[in-house]
Amino acid sequence: MDFIGNKKAVDVLQKSIKNAALNHAYLFSGPERVGKFTLAKMFALSAIAGAQLSLDVELENKDALLDLIIVEPEIVTKNGISKQRDISIESVRDAKQSLSLYPYHGKYKILIINDAHKLNVSAQNALLKILEEPNQTTILILVTSEIDRILPTMLSRLQVINFGLVRDEDMQIGFGGNFSFQKDCIELSIGRPGLAQFLNENIEEKNFRMDALLEFEKIKKGSLNDKFKLAEELSKDAVRTLDKLNIWMWEIRKLGISGENQQGIVACCHIDKIQKSMAILKRTNANSRLILETLFMDL
Repeated sequence: MDFIGNKKAVDVLQKSIKNAALNHAYLFSGPERVGKFTLAKMFALSAIAGAQLSLDVELENKDALLDLIIVEPEIVTKNGISKQRDISIESVRDAKQSLSLYPYHGKYKILIINDAHKLNVSAQNALLKILEEPNQTTILILVTSEIDRILPTMLSRLQVINFGLVRDEDMQIGFGGNFSFQKDCIELSIGRPGLAQFLNENIEEKNFRMDALLEFEKIKKGSLNDKFKLAEELSKDAVRTLDKLNIWMWEIRKLGISGENQQGIVACCHIDKIQKSMAILKRTNANSRLILETLFMDL
């Protein structure tokens, strides 16, 4: 299957490889699950092998993999709940050591840092030394959905490749050859091919998102008592509730864009309130139930 969407980003990277004009450091920025990490890996393997950028997402050069280093947040599970840890300075130091070695197979050794916004400040400062004194045989690619969390001193040294949401029509064409693909996964993904693929392969997550949208409808149409009951229920699992709030924001965004100007203004207000509530919920000493009750009364 070929890479879906974000043709501008693909064109920029294809031309840079074709013209042998590779930068030593990139930042792939855009919404979650639009293909940033997938394209970063495809680009890296092509650069290592000295080959043209192929759009076949399933094609991997096994020899080139020897010179590819991937760093991403560690996933820890406690009481059945998974959570990402920040990327530590130790992980960056280990990656730096690997980069200092001469390439095994190709022209470059390439480091991809996925979810780079999870780099703590010390880790980002450690990366600055790599950016300030680039090795001719190394390339660094940061991948993030939260560019505002990357230090300005880092950003000034990175070539930013922007990614956007993908049209449903393009995803339908891209997934068209897979007859087992569920079309409702495209609708649920709201422009994110990676998420559509994930939902198609994970029925539990698909059902979770559908249930989250039903709960959102209950909040919009329900009585005050209904909202308080739902707030009590959701407050028992703050992590999954944050996931639901994120789903609601995407749904509100979709409704705001497709509606009239006034609907767009209301959508922006609702998204702002949800974002502020999410920020408070991430604090360990927050009263989840009270925060959710207050939010639900405003939606």
